[in-house]
Amino acid sequence: MTKFSIEYNPYLVECVFRKNEKVLNSNSKIGAKSGERLQALLGESGNWKGLPEEIANACDDDEVEVTFKGRRIDYNDLKDTIELYKGNVRFKLLFEESKNDADVMKELDKIFNDIKQKNIPEFQAENEEGKDIFDAYEEVKNGIFEVSVIATMSSGKSTLINALLHTELLPSENKACTATICRILDNDEMEQYEAACYANDETVIHPRTVVTPEMMREYNADEAITYIDIEGSVPAIPSDKIRLCLRDTPGPNNSRDENHERLTSSIIKRTNAVVLYVMNATQIGINDDEQLLKSISNEMKRAGKQSRDRFIFVINKCDALDEEKGETTEKLLKDVKDYLKGFGIVEPTLIPTSARLALLIRKERKGEKLSRMERQTLSQVEDFVEIDKLHFEKNATLTPTVHEKLQRDVERFHADEENWDLEALIHTGVPAVEETICEYIEKYAYPIKIKDAIKDIKGILDELNMKAKFAESIAFDKDQLDKVRAQIKEAEKKNAAGKNIYDSYKEKISNFRLDSISEEDEQVSVEVELRRMVKEYDNKTNIDKMEADRLIESFQETLNRFQKNCETRLNREIDMKIFQKCSELLEEYTTMIRETLDDIKIDGYDFRKSKSFERIKISNVSEIKKRNERERYRNETRWKDNPERSGFFGFFKFWKPREISYTVTVKDGVDVNVRNVIVDIMTMFAKSIKENISSIFRQSEEQVEEYKTVFYDNIDTLSSEIDNILNRLKEDTKESKELEKRVEKNKEIAAWVENKEEEIKTLLMF
Repeated sequence: MTKFSIEYNPYLVECVFRKNEKVLNSNSKIGAKSGERLQALLGESGNWKGLPEEIANACDDDEVEVTFKGRRIDYNDLKDTIELYKGNVRFKLLFEESKNDADVMKELDKIFNDIKQKNIPEFQAENEEGKDIFDAYEEVKNGIFEVSVIATMSSGKSTLINALLHTELLPSENKACTATICRILDNDEMEQYEAACYANDETVIHPRTVVTPEMMREYNADEAITYIDIEGSVPAIPSDKIRLCLRDTPGPNNSRDENHERLTSSIIKRTNAVVLYVMNATQIGINDDEQLLKSISNEMKRAGKQSRDRFIFVINKCDALDEEKGETTEKLLKDVKDYLKGFGIVEPTLIPTSARLALLIRKERKGEKLSRMERQTLSQVEDFVEIDKLHFEKNATLTPTVHEKLQRDVERFHADEENWDLEALIHTGVPAVEETICEYIEKYAYPIKIKDAIKDIKGILDELNMKAKFAESIAFDKDQLDKVRAQIKEAEKKNAAGKNIYDSYKEKISNFRLDSISEEDEQVSVEVELRRMVKEYDNKTNIDKMEADRLIESFQETLNRFQKNCETRLNREIDMKIFQKCSELLEEYTTMIRETLDDIKIDGYDFRKSKSFERIKISNVSEIKKRNERERYRNETRWKDNPERSGFFGFFKFWKPREISYTVTVKDGVDVNVRNVIVDIMTMFAKSIKENISSIFRQSEEQVEEYKTVFYDNIDTLSSEIDNILNRLKEDTKESKELEKRVEKNKEIAAWVENKEEEIKTLLMF
């Protein structure tokens, strides 16, 4: 039996892999993944077959004993994945639990305060935004974790959000279908909700004030208002570790502002945020969500288990199913799985709910007044307790930890009939949604927060410690000093000789093109499809007015769908090609950095610990995107109405940020040559959509150029930074007497730095 071990530290995002007690280094396929998040390694991606399969290949044995050391929440993910393994290897799993992470931030506060009091210049250096590392630490501590709610038509999205808030704040009537974008920032200290309203250009429409449901209905109906920022309590999600922001986003079928599609697309691609995709149990499979689900599918395939975990599909209004007619939750979820599978979404997190009943239970618990209809709905509580088919949480896709917690609560509440409403609340499925969000925060968001908090401080401590030890090693040992001087000269020669590596890589960057997707081919393909669409109307020459109106309206809808599908498909294909090419360039870049630094040997000096090298490290393609986007939480990029969208031709410029409806009217009692109308419309539409395709390709070319710039900047920085370090080392090793004085002077600081570095390591090590 081969023994394999995994030590996973989510704060440092480090995996140590051992095979028969020998550490797998970066030269091995598994060892090369030591700097990635565990959950990203569990599933397949590219030439990576998933951690269980890769362990099986590396061990080449019928039996493998896998020992996991880390947090239980991460171990459960590994356990679940290995249980799904279908290969020939028999895995035996062992678990060693690490320390609890509850008090880590408090300890970090103390360490940061100690460092701040020391007034060491390296820690006070400001970045390009004028902030030092202590400012950055405070920003991370007060960081916001976003949960965006996206929905199909009439899914009960606002009702679900209200259920999460324990009160009816957002308008939920069908006629008030949300057209504004609401952001609700969690503040458990507040007893009421306060809101401010903004126009599309961020002009304040209504200043911040205490808000009521009636005011929210008025705000939502006001077409001048695009954004509403709300602050108040989100009771089920504790804000002691991280602040939650619920973002209520208009769905894909809301057409008041086409910028919503852009916003929704950006939400889907945010790596550390949860998306609640709310579906109507009675209307699964409507056309409006097709493109959105394709985008979600791409993102889920791209980023492994963490990406799959952050998309939660909430199937609402499950209480509307008629079990006596065979409309069971089990059958519904199977249908939803099959539906999502059609988009390539596999192993989705599905949670059936009745958000309406959950909201009413919580409103009554708070003593809020209920209407007659609400009291009638609330009478279902007893059914939800006694009828097993209404226990929605039992059919939800939950981890064993969440399932067991909810089951314990059910048993506790069932023992006391006065708390049966709380048992019914669990059966509505809404607490399952809340617990799943909490689990995601604990599993991913909080460790990322801690990692970001200590990243800069740890980097400076590492560099100071390394430099202090290096200086001490050569200050009092003349032979070692002479050896290092010789190594510096040799390093300068190698660095100069290696410049052609950078030039070769730059050549590859300059050849980065989207050759596999041709604009000309797309134009031809569109022309063929448009001709086919018109051909269907060849015989529609003398048509009665009513039938003509119907045909023309139907044709308009067909064009609308076609233009949306065309844009979304093309953008998606281009995005995937850019992602693929960036991944290839990134892999070459990483190899080049490793080979460059490995080729330059100076005893006791580790180039990787130089703080300036942080600026040239790119861990994945998402990092490339981040460097290409400067995003602030409060001030988002927003689009104003564009006059180019006005008039008849403006209608067809669907990539512009405002919809204008288009209708054709004909006189009563007159036959209409529908074909001629269709041809006229199509002539203008064809011209416009070709322009659109050209625009999409121009935008993609601009995006490629921006990504190229990131790579160029990094390669230039890498080259110049090595030059700078070698020059500084050469200068610092000139005079041995000066070196000795510097070491003596800094001994106290060096000892303090080493001690502080050890404190952080001890705090974060398992």
